[in-house]
Amino acid sequence: MRIAFVTDSYHPTIDGVVTIVDSIKDSLVALGHEVFIVAPDPGEEHRIDGVYYFPAVSFPMYKGYYLPILPSNKLEVLRKINPDVIHGYGIAFMALKGYICAHEMKIPYVLTMTTMVTDTMEFYLPKFLPLEQTERLAWIYIREILNHSDAVITHTDPIMDELRTHGVNPRHVGIIPAGVETEIFRPIENCNTIKDELGIHDKKVIMHVGRISYEKHVDDIVRSLALLPDDVVLIVVGDGPARSDVERAVEGCGFMDRVFFTGFVNKTKLPEYYNTADVCVSCSRFETQGLSIMEAMACRKPIVCPNARAFSVIIEDKKDGFLFDGGVEDMADKINLALGCDDSIRQAAMEKAQSYSKENCARMLLNLYDHVIEAKKRRLAEKKSKR
Repeated sequence: MRIAFVTDSYHPTIDGVVTIVDSIKDSLVALGHEVFIVAPDPGEEHRIDGVYYFPAVSFPMYKGYYLPILPSNKLEVLRKINPDVIHGYGIAFMALKGYICAHEMKIPYVLTMTTMVTDTMEFYLPKFLPLEQTERLAWIYIREILNHSDAVITHTDPIMDELRTHGVNPRHVGIIPAGVETEIFRPIENCNTIKDELGIHDKKVIMHVGRISYEKHVDDIVRSLALLPDDVVLIVVGDGPARSDVERAVEGCGFMDRVFFTGFVNKTKLPEYYNTADVCVSCSRFETQGLSIMEAMACRKPIVCPNARAFSVIIEDKKDGFLFDGGVEDMADKINLALGCDDSIRQAAMEKAQSYSKENCARMLLNLYDHVIEAKKRRLAEKKSKR
């Protein structure tokens, strides 16, 4: 099968979508299929051989992201690939371009709702645009593109349920998690190098891994340190537009000796960081799955997350992780529980992550592709017979 992934974000951008696209591509290729990446052009110095690009400009409101421009060579690019199915990741301009091409080429269009973009508008929308009206218009667009796609994928049921409350009723629905690379993310015995490098060998480590963006509220994790024992430190792995504000929160709380920023860490090094942690924490109610939390679980680490969206169905509180409903104080209470949890929770966390292996998820995706390809052929044949 020839599959075209049309994605809103790709390298050099580093986020969950890029991680998912790379992982699923590798899994599908390993199963004998051809996968082609189509992304906004980040400029000559960042282009990757084998990736197809649409002309794009830098997005000024979110450093590191690129927006495709109109008009472009979109149809020419996709026809050159000649895919059996086009699969969009994200719902912005690239998703729309992918949909238009699929319609013109009379092939199925599948769309994965990777991000609830309306949640981010308050942080990144230009100040001159009214938030409420813009969100309303955004939902009109989201509803239309999802309802006209051949299939819509979400990583968890709560996201699909939320879409339905906004009038989304797709032709076909797929609840397909983003697979965890369990061959990479796994327990490592006596993993002390990072602690030695940071001079925190005698400390307990809580860790946040992921893009440091405003909607992830990393500053609240910083504030939780005031309610945790003095020998607990925080390592923030990643980078992003909110980093300077989080650093200011660290200074304001007087935790300069308890918080460490690593910047971007390559995937090959990430398992070492996860295995350094005593507990991994997310304070984001934004996640459609929360891949970094799943990676931490695969490394047999206890995790603490909000009881919201994807986390509410992936994690069983006090069985394979810890969920909190309130604010910083409730989060700190659950971190304390996680720091002292017994081994059964760590083992259950790892087993849960292993059930989300990327190979299993790739096969689920292939079954969906087969369905939409056959369904598209039937609709086209029926339409032709009525002429």
